Amino acid sequence: MWRKRMWTWAGLAWALSALAAKIAVYPYDGAVLLAGQRFDLRVEAQDLKGSLKDYRILLDGMPLQGLEATSQGPGMAEWTLRETSLRMGTHTLEVRLTDEAGETAKLVRWEARAYPHLPRGAKNIILFIGDGMGWNTLNAARIIAKGFNPENGMPRGYLEMETGFGGMAVVTTSSFDSFIVDSANSASSIMTGQKVLVNALNVYPANLKDSLAFPRIETLAEMLKRVRGASLGAVTTTFGTDATPAMLNAHTRRRSDYQAIADMYFGKGGFGLPLDVMLFGGSRDFIPKSAPGSRRKDDTDWIAEAQKRGYTFVSTRTELLAAKPQGKLFGLFHYDNFPSYLDRAVWKRPEVLGNFTDLPYLWEMTQKAVETLSQNPNGFFLMVEGGMVDKYEHPLDWHRALWDVLELDKAVAWAKAYAATHPDTLVLVTADHAHSLSVYGGYDYSKQGREGVGVYQNAGFPTYGDRLDANGLPLPETSRGIAVGFAATPDYCETYRWREVYKDPTVSDGKGGYVANPEVCKEPGAFPRTGNLPTSDPQGVHTADPIPLFAFGAGAQLFNGRMDQTEIFFRMAQALGLNPYLEALQRR
Repeated sequence: MWRKRMWTWAGLAWALSALAAKIAVYPYDGAVLLAGQRFDLRVEAQDLKGSLKDYRILLDGMPLQGLEATSQGPGMAEWTLRETSLRMGTHTLEVRLTDEAGETAKLVRWEARAYPHLPRGAKNIILFIGDGMGWNTLNAARIIAKGFNPENGMPRGYLEMETGFGGMAVVTTSSFDSFIVDSANSASSIMTGQKVLVNALNVYPANLKDSLAFPRIETLAEMLKRVRGASLGAVTTTFGTDATPAMLNAHTRRRSDYQAIADMYFGKGGFGLPLDVMLFGGSRDFIPKSAPGSRRKDDTDWIAEAQKRGYTFVSTRTELLAAKPQGKLFGLFHYDNFPSYLDRAVWKRPEVLGNFTDLPYLWEMTQKAVETLSQNPNGFFLMVEGGMVDKYEHPLDWHRALWDVLELDKAVAWAKAYAATHPDTLVLVTADHAHSLSVYGGYDYSKQGREGVGVYQNAGFPTYGDRLDANGLPLPETSRGIAVGFAATPDYCETYRWREVYKDPTVSDGKGGYVANPEVCKEPGAFPRTGNLPTSDPQGVHTADPIPLFAFGAGAQLFNGRMDQTEIFFRMAQALGLNPYLEALQRR
């Protein structure tokens, strides 16, 4: 009898829970923010039974004022409060809804942190992102750049980002809806301290259809500009509205809202705070729809409009190096992504470069950006991305990817030297996620295909560096190299060799899937590799592997040990002594 009653009560509890409305609250339970960091609060109810009879939304026990009530459809109700913030401390939000099935409640807890002003804290931050630059990618680039002493097997040196640091950390990554991240939500976590949905930029989830209306979270860059009047800059070798540069001030559920992201860079939409320096590719998102190659849907011409707003505009390396901007700089150097460093500096094939033969290097863009931003006595935040690392790891083109790491490292070297003479500057070097790249042997280029791979004692030592390019980086042509593979791949054909003209590893099979590129499979030494990804995936993918972080300059000692990616945001705020709640009051 007792057991029968137990199952009866259990069944009743299940039935009641099935009838209860579902409540979602954002910021999510357990969220940590900065005191004074702006965000859009969102409460959503679904599966309401009949009409909503009553509701109470209490913040720290008091009714929350200013809520906008809406409904997205039958059985649904939402409440939104735009641009709110919290004081320092622990807070609770209690939601109680009553419908025809009874009352449903939800309680979430938040923490708002504040940091004291540091007498010798950071005023400026230069944040380098090696997109896709996991530990293994970093290690492979170091092997190419520095190699080993064949007389004793010792490394001949390390990359600039690996030397002289004041802090080093191992960073774990995950997103709100998955333990695998993409560049958008990963960059958002770094800039907001929040977990974000895959493909979203600096917004919380919502049941909305308009991707630009999702509840926003203020970024560290936006706070610096709002409360301190700092300048903001984005430099990358990708197209400018890509996910990583958009981390600074873009807010959208859909990272492919390229036109809207371009507009946000100039203060239209989002929180309305423009960037002061922009140097990248992707002109197609900034030119009117009537211009050849544009993908805008309106007649906005940001090149012309930017110059009206006081930006110096440049479109070539020659123009960039000669420019003497007064606080604002806008550079568009390609209609899309930059070609890889090897394409620009070594191979220079016309069928790859096209008309874009005067492209700047990442270290040159970094230097000009800092020279421009540092004119502001209130400080600056600059994000510099080696974005093509990721874009070549996806198609398994590790030669192009690793030399782009070396290009990034030269930019880091310049920034380290700058920080050494500007003790109020913090330089961070990290990634947004890893790829499944791994070095597992040496490679003898006198042989073909898999016969050239040497393992253990037969790996020997690579001979990169026997020849250097005009910038002092090793040339890929050498007698002994490295054998590199990927753990997550489609079906493709391997040769271990570079191609001066890029080729995709797969082609469409015409049925919704992908097969190994037959042109690659016909190359000397090529052999088939059976992939482990669904046939609908044409390229390699991101991994859950941890990523590196190196810190230099003011506050570098705060970045040590193991940390979640969201913690980078708070350590930067701590290094800056940023307290947006108090600082905003002081500026009034």
